[in-house]
Amino acid sequence: MNIHLPNLKHIQYLLALNEHQHFHKAADACFVSQSTLSSAIIKLEQLLDCQLIERDHKSFVFTAHGKAVVAMAEQLIKQASEFVEFSQSQGKLDKGHVYLGCIPTIAPFLLTDVITEVKQRFPDLELFITEAPTDSLLAQLANGDIDIAILATPVDPKAAGPVKVTELGHDAFYLAGDKSLVEQVIEEKTFQQIPDHSVFLLSEEHCLTDHALSACKLVDKTKVNPFAATSLATLLQMTIHHKGITFLPEMAIQKGLADNPNLTVSLLQGQPARQIAMFEREHSPRTESFALLADVVQQFFQKN
Repeated sequence: MNIHLPNLKHIQYLLALNEHQHFHKAADACFVSQSTLSSAIIKLEQLLDCQLIERDHKSFVFTAHGKAVVAMAEQLIKQASEFVEFSQSQGKLDKGHVYLGCIPTIAPFLLTDVITEVKQRFPDLELFITEAPTDSLLAQLANGDIDIAILATPVDPKAAGPVKVTELGHDAFYLAGDKSLVEQVIEEKTFQQIPDHSVFLLSEEHCLTDHALSACKLVDKTKVNPFAATSLATLLQMTIHHKGITFLPEMAIQKGLADNPNLTVSLLQGQPARQIAMFEREHSPRTESFALLADVVQQFFQKN
């Protein structure tokens, strides 16, 4: 077929324009002049034989067809990036760059060890780390901003999209806090008799909260304090100050987060846990490289 293919750079300009919704800002983001970007969009429209944006003297809007083209262009650039990355690695599984996303309740306690191990075993494989909540990482994965994400499951299947999931291991929940409350819950095997508002949790954007409530079978929301922490460090400070209790993942405890004389820590009956998994886009050409990383992480869970 004799089809004239568009310039990938012009497609990137189109995506920048869609992202910034402003010619000058999009041009700055692409490190080109506004006239260069504008000319490229016109050339792209001519090549595709369709109108992508409607213009007037002061503003523009994307046409319905233009929005559909943008959606396809995002996938095209993502695949082109994977193509370049795969080619530059010369097909070697342990070479190249990997952009890894991880949630805040895992990243500080796992990734330092993982990065060190990867450097020793695969010196030509470089990791770039992004820390963000689950929803944000799934969006970045879908957009091609990251290659893989280490998350706690389950996640919303609609948010995940077409992905490959590799189980890495499980991370037990511990009860931590005031000694008398911890002992009461462990002895009575229920949260029903503890004071209202005595359980402290992370804010809703952290999936640890939902996973902990579900795994530990805490259904009475009157026991939960309305204060919601944005980090595990703040969560512990509030728990200590108010003589309450909270849930901590085992990996955080192993890294010393609960080393405080005012905290009592105990494993809950039945050893409730969250499952940790690695997510990657379906049919990624680098799935074998990602399998090497999954193997490294799995070994840390097996050691523990």
